[in-house]
Amino acid sequence: MINMDDIKKHYSLTPEDQDNLQEMGSIISPYADRFASDFYDHLTNFPEAAAFFHSQEAIEKRKQTIKEWLFLLFTGKYDNHYLAELQHIGYTHVKKEIPIHLVSTSMNFKREYLTNLLQKNVEDHSRFHELLSSLEKILDINLDIMTSSYHEEEIKRIFLTKRMDNALIVTAERFAYGLNLILVLALIGLALGSVILFASDIFNLVASRDLEKGILTSLGTLLVVWVIIELMGTEIKYLRGERFHIEVFVSVALVAIIRELLVSTLVHESLQKLAVLLSAILVLGIVYYLISRTDLPR
Repeated sequence: MINMDDIKKHYSLTPEDQDNLQEMGSIISPYADRFASDFYDHLTNFPEAAAFFHSQEAIEKRKQTIKEWLFLLFTGKYDNHYLAELQHIGYTHVKKEIPIHLVSTSMNFKREYLTNLLQKNVEDHSRFHELLSSLEKILDINLDIMTSSYHEEEIKRIFLTKRMDNALIVTAERFAYGLNLILVLALIGLALGSVILFASDIFNLVASRDLEKGILTSLGTLLVVWVIIELMGTEIKYLRGERFHIEVFVSVALVAIIRELLVSTLVHESLQKLAVLLSAILVLGIVYYLISRTDLPR
């Protein structure tokens, strides 16, 4: 975790800068009340900031807080305690949901205000720039630490959301995989039942004298077995990560209607029903052909 010594090194805040800031404290401190009042007037220009000041007590408390920050700025002692104070200010802003751009614009106001005060009170041009350089460093450090609280909070939220999203996705994937396994087991059971039914139809075909009926019945059952085999094969391929093929389900529907047509011929259904079944077979055949054409390798 970063500490104040590291931050001072990053911003090149030297002991000379700290001495400069202490000197500036004696220059700026007489203007503390005016600074706090002007800063409050600046904040009220922003509706999102003005909403936090519903009473005179809240206004006075905010003015006192900004004066405390100002005195702390020019103590010349910038250690981990100072870091903790700035982090507390940042977390307070986050907790109150103060927009981060308001923190940045407020710091810009403080920078310009303090620069103007320094310019009015330091006649030596060279000395003014030395003091201004130290002021710029400490204000940049303040802004860095305060806004880092927003970044840390955002990272926490993103991390938590990402973990929840990942957990939800993994759970959904496992659940879907489990359902696919159940579907495969169900298809195996149906396949076994269909094979037994087909064997029974063959036995009846041999024992029956009505060969036409027996053949059509056996053929219909055989089509059911074929449908189950196709569905099972497609599901196994999908579990292995292969692409989903919609034409399999079209072919299953096509086979199912063909079987219905075979059964209808046995019970001598009306011509209207036979015509509907034939039309359905024609439509599904065209759909299957079009889908197969779009899936051809290019």
